Amino acid sequence: MYVHPLLVDSKEPRWTNWEERATRDPEVIERTWGRAPFNIGVACGPSRLVALDLDVPHEGEVSGSPEIVDGMTMLHSLAARTPGARITPTMTVLTRSGGRHLVYRAPAGAAVRNTARTLGFCLDTRAAGGYIVGIGSVVDGAAYVLEGSITEPAVLPDWLLTLITAAPEPPKAGGAPRRADVVARLRELTRQGTREQRWAAGILRSECDELAAMKQPGGRNNRLNLAAYRVGQLVAAGLVDQAVAEDHLTEAAQSAGLGADTPREIEKTIRSGMTAGLSRPRRMETAPVRRMGGAA
Repeated sequence: MYVHPLLVDSKEPRWTNWEERATRDPEVIERTWGRAPFNIGVACGPSRLVALDLDVPHEGEVSGSPEIVDGMTMLHSLAARTPGARITPTMTVLTRSGGRHLVYRAPAGAAVRNTARTLGFCLDTRAAGGYIVGIGSVVDGAAYVLEGSITEPAVLPDWLLTLITAAPEPPKAGGAPRRADVVARLRELTRQGTREQRWAAGILRSECDELAAMKQPGGRNNRLNLAAYRVGQLVAAGLVDQAVAEDHLTEAAQSAGLGADTPREIEKTIRSGMTAGLSRPRRMETAPVRRMGGAA
């Protein structure tokens, strides 16, 4: 697996351009982790991994179905409704929140991407462009540990590959997170990391808040593209995790009413703006003065 350092006691990347710099070189790894007890990021793209992030609900987040209470029960529900589906045993990591990462190998030749709640309640995926926190990492005193005895990822089952690449709308039992809960998560991001990372998280929060507040049809898609561009600049500078940013931009766009009739509209717009922003990194010391307005 290709790894990169995360900040001590954090899930935030230590390196700029972490996906390109992720390494399996023993000398680089020894030199890097010899400097500080960094947490471990596993870059899914270079490692050819697809991780199912089976989360537990945040406060106030409910699925709308009594049988679905977290990401694991959501996964079992998806398997039950898919003919011939089976949850293949694979390397499993217990996360600090009580959730799980099911780590699979990406099938040869398959282009797998990140998803955020598009498969179901408390169920995300991490693939190219995303990373997971590695075994042995500690955040807020809670460690990421191996569950069971399987230490090698199995190949991602075909039925899951189909669901991920098709990116269906969330099942009715899925339930999107409440806007208040997402706002709380964004607020928490502005309290973590370095001063520059908190500054970047504040911009992400402001962009999402302004977008979510747009309820009239005109201009929403352009505003999403602009938000993705601005946040993409911060991703390019290594200040914001791309997968996290895309998750929050997607939620804000849905709150504004985008994607109701054309589910892929949001994804395409974010990809366009993000790609443009990634070519122009923006850091705190060179950032222009931000206009007044939006959330502080």
